[in-house]
Amino acid sequence: MHINLCFKTYNCKLNLAACKSFHQQTGKDLNYLLMCYLELFRKNEKLSLVERLKSAFGMESTDVAAKLFHCLIVQEDKSIPLAEIEDAMFRVSWMPTDNDTDMCEPWPMVMLQLAIDVSSYYAELDKKKVIT
Repeated sequence: MHINLCFKTYNCKLNLAACKSFHQQTGKDLNYLLMCYLELFRKNEKLSLVERLKSAFGMESTDVAAKLFHCLIVQEDKSIPLAEIEDAMFRVSWMPTDNDTDMCEPWPMVMLQLAIDVSSYYAELDKKKVIT
């Protein structure tokens, strides 16, 4: 998995250590929060992009979102400081640009893409669990 944040691609990994670290730092459940973002965007799909972004920005603080990204990123690269993620999120904390890549999307859109990727990850795990 990877996270594209402010023109940089960060490799990331979902594992128990990431989930525990996120819970220790925030008191929140990482998987649950990602599910909430998936549900929010599904529920609001008929709204304008601005309305969806307003809802997504209001769902969780930037601080908590930065810690979520960071907990996943440090599973692949421990040298990335939280401050770098926070700075990148600040720089993409407004509206989408005319740039047609996903490298500068507002962080709630990055969170949504991450949630989709995690959902796919778990779907693949379920396939591996099938007893033949």
